[in-house]
Amino acid sequence: MTYDEPHELWSALTWETREHVDAEVIRRRRLTAVLAIRESGLLPEPDLHDCVALVGVREEILADRLVPLPRTDVDTLAADVEVLPRRPVALELEWDGDTWGWILLLVAVLPGPASRPHQLAQWQEVAWEEPLATARALADRLGVPLSGPGDDGPAGLRAG
Repeated sequence: MTYDEPHELWSALTWETREHVDAEVIRRRRLTAVLAIRESGLLPEPDLHDCVALVGVREEILADRLVPLPRTDVDTLAADVEVLPRRPVALELEWDGDTWGWILLLVAVLPGPASRPHQLAQWQEVAWEEPLATARALADRLGVPLSGPGDDGPAGLRAG
């Protein structure tokens, strides 16, 4: 079922589900908030787009209560690298698109054939230059190479 306005879907949810959704939104857990709406027991199950729209509205309403985003300055990221199980051999920047827009991920590549990259930071809907400068400064500090998708980023996020 589709709802014309997010408040219609919100009104259809039980207060328990509303509390659960708001708790997830405050923790910046968008996907689990959407899942809570989809699994709320409403029949027919709410449309995914309506759930995403409702979570966006709840983020706006609860903006002053959202947990702070992790700091992404070079000193903080360097401290995060220090607690990794092994010293990284490289840093990588990767673009990832999701329902809410473009996300730029900074990952540390650890040595070993079975090692998976460890996410250090993410930026969403930002100009490419600031995260690129931070990643380059961190790579220089660690003495490791930095690779990425290029200096321009996705269309629409390029510096004008």
